Amino acid sequence: MKDLEILWDEKTIEKHIKLIAKDIDTKWQNEPIVNLIPVLTGGMVFGTKLMIELESLSPKKWLVNPIIASAYEYSYNPDKPEVIHVSDYETKFTKGTPSILVDDLLDTGITLSIVKNIIHEITQSTVEVAVLVDKIAKRSTDISPDYTCFTLDNDYWLVGYGMDDKGLMRGLNSIGYLVNAPAEFDESLNQLAD
Repeated sequence: MKDLEILWDEKTIEKHIKLIAKDIDTKWQNEPIVNLIPVLTGGMVFGTKLMIELESLSPKKWLVNPIIASAYEYSYNPDKPEVIHVSDYETKFTKGTPSILVDDLLDTGITLSIVKNIIHEITQSTVEVAVLVDKIAKRSTDISPDYTCFTLDNDYWLVGYGMDDKGLMRGLNSIGYLVNAPAEFDESLNQLAD
């Protein structure tokens, strides 16, 4: 296993998830239905934990409609994010209902900006963003999260709690970074800087 430096342990993560769940629940307390859109695959762990907290605070309020979107596969390409949803995705929403995108990481912001626009076109309502980690080092759009557990200035390759390295370490119960990032990742960063 690669060298891993832990940034946040499970107890710290869960404490922060509870805090943002309370913020979300308070903000939308008068709304009968709020769409939660976990952005898969990275957002599934954080999304699940957040949904459980929200459901315990306000049962029968949170309508979950996941979407698949990624600028990462086994290499990093933020300029060509792919967004996938089922053919009848639009019918799963009620126009005028607010939505919250739930993702593990806000990095360049390109992918979440695209998904946010898609959801806004469908719902014609407010679309907010909740992320586990707001990694601002490479932000190239003006999107920012409405709710975040952690902010990171460094451009670390994060793993755990949904974040992965080539599909691995996504299920770690903590968040850390790879001390010796793979050479292909370093090369991708160099190309982006040009």
